[in-house]
Amino acid sequence: MTEPARVLIVEDDEVFSRYMVEALSRAPDIVVAATAASLADGLTKLAVQPDLVLLDLGLPDGSALPIIEALRAQNPKARVLVITVFEDRASVLKTLRAGADGYVLKDTGPDKLIEWVRATLGGETPVSPRAAGHLLSLLREDEPPAEASPPSPLSAREQQLLELIAQGLSRKEAARVMGISPYTVAEYIQGIYRKLSVRSRGAAVREGIHSGLISGSRPTG
Repeated sequence: MTEPARVLIVEDDEVFSRYMVEALSRAPDIVVAATAASLADGLTKLAVQPDLVLLDLGLPDGSALPIIEALRAQNPKARVLVITVFEDRASVLKTLRAGADGYVLKDTGPDKLIEWVRATLGGETPVSPRAAGHLLSLLREDEPPAEASPPSPLSAREQQLLELIAQGLSRKEAARVMGISPYTVAEYIQGIYRKLSVRSRGAAVREGIHSGLISGSRPTG
C-alpha cells in the first residue's frame, strides 16, 4: 500500500489548528505528522520531512515565508499550501513568488480542506476565488506596455490555459472553460512545463508572473 502523505500544520490559532487536524484525520491517505504554532517551531518541525506544509502566514514571531524557503532548500519536491485570513493583493503575490503552491482562505469546510490538500499534493495550484481576484487585479495594474512585452513562448491556447491555472482552476475545470478534453489540457500543460522549464503548476504560475506572461485578463473559451 502507498504510504499516506505526511502533512505539517503551522498555525498559531490553537482552535483552527485542532480543526485542521480533525478534518484531515478523515482522509486515509493523509496523516498529520506534526503541528507547530510559531515560525521557530515550524522551522524545527521541518525535520519530520513533510510531503506538504499547511501554512498560516501570520505567526507570532514573524512572517511564515522563511518556512517556505527552508522547505525548498531541504526538500524541493515538498508542497506548500498557504491557508490564511490575509487576502490582500500584496500578501497573495508575495507568497506565490516565495514558492507557495497554493493560496486559500480559512473560510472553508473540512471536505474542501481535504480536497485542497489532495489537489496540492497532486500538483494542482488551489487559489481561493477572492485571492485569485486580487492576484489578477494586481497583475493587470503591473502589466508593462504592450510594446515592452517580450513575445510569449507559449501558443495562444497554452497562454489561455496558464491564465486559467493562475485563477485556480483544476484541469477538469480548465477543460470545460476551453471546450477541450482533459487529455488535451494535460498535453498543453506538458508543453507549458517544457517551454517555461518548470515541473509543476505552481512553478508555472510563478514563472508566468515573473516573466509577465500572465496578463490578468479573463480568457474566453
